[in-house]
Amino acid sequence: MKCHEAKRHLDLFMDGELSVPENLKVLEHLNLCRPCSGVYEGEKSLRGALRSTAGSDRAPAGLAERLASFLPKAAIPFARPVSSRRQLLSAAAAAVFALAGGAFFLSTPAEKPQVFANVVSKKFLETREGFCGQHRDDSLCLCDGCCTEPKVAVPTFFKRHGARSSCAHNLQDLGYKPIGASVWHRRGQPICWTVWRDDKGHTITHGLVTTKIAMEPGPLLVCDGVDRPVELVPVEGTDKTCVFVFDDEDAAVRFRATRKH
Repeated sequence: MKCHEAKRHLDLFMDGELSVPENLKVLEHLNLCRPCSGVYEGEKSLRGALRSTAGSDRAPAGLAERLASFLPKAAIPFARPVSSRRQLLSAAAAAVFALAGGAFFLSTPAEKPQVFANVVSKKFLETREGFCGQHRDDSLCLCDGCCTEPKVAVPTFFKRHGARSSCAHNLQDLGYKPIGASVWHRRGQPICWTVWRDDKGHTITHGLVTTKIAMEPGPLLVCDGVDRPVELVPVEGTDKTCVFVFDDEDAAVRFRATRKH
């Protein structure tokens, strides 16, 4: 199943109205395709928020017509019945936005830092070797041996996968070189993820998180076989957070020392 087919079937899939073979095809695609999985998680979050706020994820009968009555006629060039489930859901969501001022949906609950540290530590173990020889849509190899795209293509790669911004931290001053980039999703938001390595084989993975994280002072330690340091750095003036995951405490100490200069 292609991405456009999976997205077209997503509403019916979430409503449980697909046949068993179609359900299996959509599930298989979501398990393999991270961008589509992110869309699915976003849709699921919207439905959950709408259900908890309005008591249902389905639009009441006549809601679209009542909403339309508040708009100037010039804004409705062609009056036609709302037929699709997505349009009904959008209309219901619009009503909740109007009644609640949009505050509920526009504020993402803060991420618990220790939970997130465990997640990125696992991602570190999965990606620390880079993506050499892999041919995946969600990853990019940047090693000197088989890099097929110039390093300047990394921002373009991130944007292609729905990430609006990527972090400007450059680890070359620490003696590291980028060997890979990928995009994965957390709570429906894309995370730009880069893998850096120095000449001695030490690795730092680095990501930009576009959801809030309740900050805690100092680095967090995650035990995944070793005490893995995770550093969370807030991006000043935004809700974004940069995250760094290190091989060991020595690498984390060197990183913190350079940030002070």
